[in-house]
Amino acid sequence: MSPSNARSPLGLLIRAEQIAREFDFGSHDARKVTAHFVEHMRNALGHENSLSQIPSYVRAIPTGRERGVFLAVDLGGTNCRVCSVELHGDGTYSLVQTKYPIPRPLTVNPSYKPLFRFIAEKIRDFLEGHPEADIHNGDSSADLPHPRREDFRKLGFTFSFTYEQHSLAKGSVMLWDKGWDIPEAIGRDPCEMLQEGLDELEVPVLVVALANDSVGTLLTRAYASSQDRTSASKMTTIGAIFGTGSNAAYVERLENVKRLHGRADFQTRQPQDVMVINTEWGCFGDGQDGLLPSTEYDDLLDAASPHPRQEMTEKRISGLYLGELLRLIVVRLADEKLFSMTLDPASPVFRRDGIESSLLSDIAGDGSDDHSQSIAHIAEALRADNVSADDARAIQVISKAIARRAARLAGVALAAIIVQCNQKRPSHSPSAASSLLSKTDKVRVEQKLIKAKAPSSSPSSRGCSSGFGAMCRRFRAFVYGVVRSLGLGWLLRPAMAAKKKSGAPAVVTPEEPISPAITTTPLADEEEDGIVEVGVDGSLIEFYPTFEQNMREAVRDVLGPRHEKRLRIGMAKDGSGVGAALVALAATMQNKTA
Repeated sequence: MSPSNARSPLGLLIRAEQIAREFDFGSHDARKVTAHFVEHMRNALGHENSLSQIPSYVRAIPTGRERGVFLAVDLGGTNCRVCSVELHGDGTYSLVQTKYPIPRPLTVNPSYKPLFRFIAEKIRDFLEGHPEADIHNGDSSADLPHPRREDFRKLGFTFSFTYEQHSLAKGSVMLWDKGWDIPEAIGRDPCEMLQEGLDELEVPVLVVALANDSVGTLLTRAYASSQDRTSASKMTTIGAIFGTGSNAAYVERLENVKRLHGRADFQTRQPQDVMVINTEWGCFGDGQDGLLPSTEYDDLLDAASPHPRQEMTEKRISGLYLGELLRLIVVRLADEKLFSMTLDPASPVFRRDGIESSLLSDIAGDGSDDHSQSIAHIAEALRADNVSADDARAIQVISKAIARRAARLAGVALAAIIVQCNQKRPSHSPSAASSLLSKTDKVRVEQKLIKAKAPSSSPSSRGCSSGFGAMCRRFRAFVYGVVRSLGLGWLLRPAMAAKKKSGAPAVVTPEEPISPAITTTPLADEEEDGIVEVGVDGSLIEFYPTFEQNMREAVRDVLGPRHEKRLRIGMAKDGSGVGAALVALAATMQNKTA
């Protein structure tokens, strides 16, 4: 494609700035969305069929004294990692691992068997290729040609997709994200599917634990940071992933996990009992038209995704989608003939998901005055010739806007968890972090959330105002708000019932629409109650230069500057693998005491 009759560089930069403004996500937006997210979290804790707030059945946080050797498999959005993890009992560990790219045909397939056989083959290959990692914890028959099943190598399985957990070692797949779609796996247990593949190949490995990547990140950070822990206030409370996908887990009071209260094994609860919760925050905002910041490019991305109108927060935060948003905008600017560069007809820019999110990180890290580094990155990634400094500057402006919105929305989700974690915990609980907020702040936040529940007919924020789709959403939200404000909400029930009947997965949302918290202001700077430690992992948080900074800005907008400063965010490298080993250890100990 050629840029014939290209317009002036000034026109390109003006257009780029215009598009960048559509991705603005200001303080008012942050507080409004936080109120919704907190409401969603609390509702979902009481609904068994919710796609979020999923109990992990992990009821203790590592102390750093755990010991053992376990195999682990981390199934992510692009790779499968097989690991051998040795926990030394002093907050340190040894790790041997191999990463295997997952063939695309296995990720979009009617049958689950090819994928799980592939994983089983890689576990076999790993054991054959790394004899030094094949340690069996001293089991008597593990080295025999035909060991007893109870002496098989124990394996923890990190499954980084939405599933309902039924115990430490059992769950059922609820939804594929990250562009995957394997219909036959829905409703099946990931551990059983993997065990089936292992048994078919006669690999002497037993899958004993199922873990989510964010849960694993939380546990790994808690284990590894034990040497820095000087008080209970520094206990790791949150684990978050910012990579191909995005998710978080946190420590919740078991008393608040009402969806488990009907189970016989949870009838007896102590005030100090806790449960690690897998938030699956990627679906926060599903079913809430006009809530999340949106542009016409978000609408185009969503419509072309395997699961339209689902995982709406995921589609604005995770690395899988940020490159696609940039690609859609570059195509638009190319169609408008604003670039000086010439794009090869076979350029990945003309192919869905053709731009990796790493390009955004590369461009953001360009410190050259002449944009020479960005020019080189763009020329290579887009297969473009004659990339000008203005082309690079325009793409950089748009890239930064996309990434900044992603980080700020991640900060809002993090702030919502902090508010939820603030519910009063017993002071003698060894597993719960001290409250981040003071008692006065807690009352103030609760009052704001109550105000935020009132029906609203106010227009959407500027971050949601672009495009015909967004206009329709605002109009629909306006009509719904007016009808409810007149006491005629019953007129909407047939439409809502039809929407529910359409077959979309159950996502718990408030019964009434929540308006922006118009009077919400940052929390007052009062007494310091402790630290909230957050373990993080993923390429965005690790490599995008300002991701943490932008995320903290949003937390500061919601909670205030002093409370944001109490966050201690640290990388939890290898979180999915080490976390799976820690869950496998918990499952093994639980089986021994059962």
